[in-house]
Amino acid sequence: MANIYGNQFARGRRGVFSQQFVNHHTRSGKTIVARTPVFDDNIAYTEGQPMQQAAVRDAAIYACYAEHVDDYICRAQGLETTAYALAVAGWYGAPRVLAIDVDRWTGNAGETIRVKAKDNVMVARVMLVIHDPQGQTLESGEAVQSSAGSAWWSYATQSHVPMTPFPTVQAIAFDLPGNSDSFTIN
Repeated sequence: MANIYGNQFARGRRGVFSQQFVNHHTRSGKTIVARTPVFDDNIAYTEGQPMQQAAVRDAAIYACYAEHVDDYICRAQGLETTAYALAVAGWYGAPRVLAIDVDRWTGNAGETIRVKAKDNVMVARVMLVIHDPQGQTLESGEAVQSSAGSAWWSYATQSHVPMTPFPTVQAIAFDLPGNSDSFTIN
């Protein structure tokens, strides 16, 4: 391959095009040569752009911190990406609670309620809340992941819960940036 740095045209010689050129090296080793971007000094933003720019700024700030977290580093190695890119993706993607399995729960203490939750990077924790029909909290606590990398989480009930009428069971999943999703059955 030619030495792109020694090429007068790619380095920015002014000539027929009268534009400055810049080059960028990708992670895969490719070199991209393009014109220098021109920015308008009197730019006018549409109504939603400042909010979107703030969201991108917040994601970048979070990713600068999170790229040093072991969870992101380990997952990035398996996916051949960077921990920074995973952290940005995690910032924008909320987890999803897919199912609550109460088939083996009869209302007694020590029984298991299972929750299935997924996220684009990883689910950090799952919380389960049991309410009576009037909305009073009967029990709440953290579920435990069934096995490493599994979408299933298990919660062992702590007390007896009357099953008539059937109580409301709510599962709340959280990802590493703190996004959450909930799912309720009653």
